[in-house]
Amino acid sequence: KLFKKLRKIRREEHVLNTLFWECTLRCNLQCRHCGSDCRVDSALSDMPAADFFKVLDNEITPNVNPNKVLIILSGGEVLVRKDLEEAGREFTKRGYMWGMVTNGMGLTRERLHSLVDAGLRAVSVSFDGFEDVHNYIRQNPDSFERARQAVANIREVEGLTYDVITCATPAIMD
Repeated sequence: KLFKKLRKIRREEHVLNTLFWECTLRCNLQCRHCGSDCRVDSALSDMPAADFFKVLDNEITPNVNPNKVLIILSGGEVLVRKDLEEAGREFTKRGYMWGMVTNGMGLTRERLHSLVDAGLRAVSVSFDGFEDVHNYIRQNPDSFERARQAVANIREVEGLTYDVITCATPAIMD
C-alpha cells in the first residue's frame, strides 16, 4: 500500500527534471534521416536567449528547484549559435545545470573549453554507425572524424558527463 501511495503521489507531482530548449533550426549538415525542419539557413530566426530566459524566470523557476533541473540545448545544431557561452553563464548563474546535443562538427577543443568555462556539464554527440555509413547519412565526408575528435576532446575534460547517441537506420548506400 505504501508503494502504491508513493507512486500515486509521484505521478501527480510531474516533477520537472529535464528541460529541452530547441534553440535553433539551423544546422551545418543535411542528414538523410533528419525529420526536423533544420536547414543551413533557416527561414525562422533563432529564438532570442532573452525570450527563453523570460519564460525560464517567470514560468519555470518559480515552480522548480533549479539545482534539480538539467537544461538540454538541442536543435538543429546548437553550435551554430554564437551566444551559447553567454546563455550557459546565465543558466549557471540561475542555478541550473546545462548540457547540449551536437553532431560534433563544430566542437573544437577551444570551443569545448569555452563552453565548459561557461558551465557546460553534459554533452551528447550523435553517431549513425561506422565511418562510411555515418558520413553517407550525414552527407559530409568529414562528419565521422569530426564527431570522433569531439568525443576524444570531451573525454579529456574531467567531470564532464557525456554520451553517444546512435540513430539506428537501414542505410541504403549508393
